[in-house]
Amino acid sequence: MTSDSTALQVYPIGQLIGVRAVVDQFDVRVGAALHSLTSAEFGVWAMAHGPADHVPRPWTPDALAAQAESVGVPDCAQRLDRLQEQGLVALAAPGTESARDLARRVRMVPLVLGLGNSAAAPDAYAVGLPGRPLAVLSAAAYDLFEWAHMETSLWRACEGAAATAARVGIADTLATDPDALLTSLLEDLHRLLTPNAVHLDTWAVS
Repeated sequence: MTSDSTALQVYPIGQLIGVRAVVDQFDVRVGAALHSLTSAEFGVWAMAHGPADHVPRPWTPDALAAQAESVGVPDCAQRLDRLQEQGLVALAAPGTESARDLARRVRMVPLVLGLGNSAAAPDAYAVGLPGRPLAVLSAAAYDLFEWAHMETSLWRACEGAAATAARVGIADTLATDPDALLTSLLEDLHRLLTPNAVHLDTWAVS
C-alpha cells in the first residue's frame, strides 16, 4: 500500500497547439515533435491535467479512469498506456526515483504571469492573469515557476534553486534540498496544470 504522498500519479507532457474538430484531430506539441490525437485520446490527455472539480488530491490512473468513465470516455486505461508510449503522459510518485526520472527529462514552462505577493499575504505568491489569479504558491514553488523554464530539465532547476537558497543562508531544508523541492512541487503540480498555468515539455534542440 502507498501513502498519498507516494501514490503513482499521472502527469501530462506537451502543449495543445491546434484543433481541427471537423476531422477529429487535436495537435499536441512535445519538444520539436507534433502528435495528432483523436478526440478520445485528447480527452484522456486533457484529463491527465487534473481533477475537473479542482479538489486537490493525488491524481492517480484510477482517479483519472473514474473521471473518464463519468463523462463517457471509453477504454481509458488502454488510451493512457498509448499516451505514455508516445511520451505524452508520464507516471511518477512524488518522493521516489520515478519522480527524479521524470524531472530529469522534462521542463516546466509557465503559460501565465507571476503576479507576486502582497503586504497582506507576504508568503503567498499568485500566478495567473492580471486581476485573475489561478493559483497561489509558496515562495519556493513560485521561484521554480518563474525560473525553471530556463534550465534544460526540472531536476536541474530544483538543484539550482536549492543551491541558491543554501548560498544566501536559508536554513529550511524544504528550500535547500532539491529532492524536497521536487516532491513538494509534484505533489501540488496539478493545481498549475489544470488551469494551464504551466505545461511540461522536453528540451528541444534545433
